[in-house]
Amino acid sequence: MSGQTTGADTDGEMAALRDEYPSGWRVLTQHESVGYMIDALMDAPDYDFSKSKLAEQAGVSRQSVHTHLPLLRRLGIVSVVEDSSPEQYTLNSGDELVRELHRLNGLVNEKLDDG
Repeated sequence: MSGQTTGADTDGEMAALRDEYPSGWRVLTQHESVGYMIDALMDAPDYDFSKSKLAEQAGVSRQSVHTHLPLLRRLGIVSVVEDSSPEQYTLNSGDELVRELHRLNGLVNEKLDDG
């Protein structure tokens, strides 16, 4: 009996593994602020955001933007606006991941409308 784990132990271990080695989906969804930031960017695809303006539009703290913006840049979701000072950021609409996020957003909205 001592060698067996309970369901709670297994669940906790699995959650820890998922946090340590997250899937691509988990990377995008594990921090609520990231979803809000992506949503704000997708709502204004042609807008150039300062970090403060992105925080305001997304409804998150400036610290959250500062923390998560490098991830969005690394994934190609956001690009730096050339010759902007201070730096401004915009949705990288031509990026494959952004196109897929738009497609996923449309599919979810379609299914919600059908329900």
